[in-house]
Amino acid sequence: MLFVVFFLILAAAIGFTILRKQAEQRRIRGQTVPMESLWRDWTDIEALPEAERQPRQTLLAEVPEENQASVYQSLLDFEASLNGVANPMIALRTELMDSMDRRLLNIEILQLPDEVKARLREQSSEMLQSDADARAYIAANDLRMAVLREYAARRFNDRIEGDWFDVYRKASRLKQKGARNFIQRTLAGNQNNADDARYQTMTIVDHEIRTRLLQMPAGVQFPGFRTEPETEPGD
Repeated sequence: MLFVVFFLILAAAIGFTILRKQAEQRRIRGQTVPMESLWRDWTDIEALPEAERQPRQTLLAEVPEENQASVYQSLLDFEASLNGVANPMIALRTELMDSMDRRLLNIEILQLPDEVKARLREQSSEMLQSDADARAYIAANDLRMAVLREYAARRFNDRIEGDWFDVYRKASRLKQKGARNFIQRTLAGNQNNADDARYQTMTIVDHEIRTRLLQMPAGVQFPGFRTEPETEPGD
């Protein structure tokens, strides 16, 4: 299974990277970075260089103002939840991982046949009830993740090209392919014990990847992993 092979390669890379990083590793002290001012700075894009302004402009354009207000409130609520947390950087990474998982799940739902989506939505009131709602959620989630990444950079120096986030994004896309196959076989009535076993293995491996990446020091770069554009909903 490609996802398991990826984990084995990642495990070796983590071991090598930690050894390489030990000599230069320093303790990251949390700094006061008010989300209110960070949001104001992040959304004030006019003075930014073109290379930085364009991605932010694209994200903001995809999220209506009323949804931006909801994203902002969600960020303030998350910031408040970090108060008293033993390791806020780990809590922040966990939230980013969960956000990535929610994004990929909603993309998978969008790609299902219309009749299947309608049936699933009838069965679960917790699901977003239209494709438009799902796309709006994905756009808002992308904006929220971008701001949280900036928050991680400013507060913990926890952002660098090819870091744990880029590794987890790659792992999530591989997991997504496995989950897609499992869902398709389940919906088609072709699911068997081997499918169940593969899915359970994938879940265990995903947990191991998360655990290892959460333990990585801030500022660690993985050779060969680079930031990639997000997959567009419905692609």
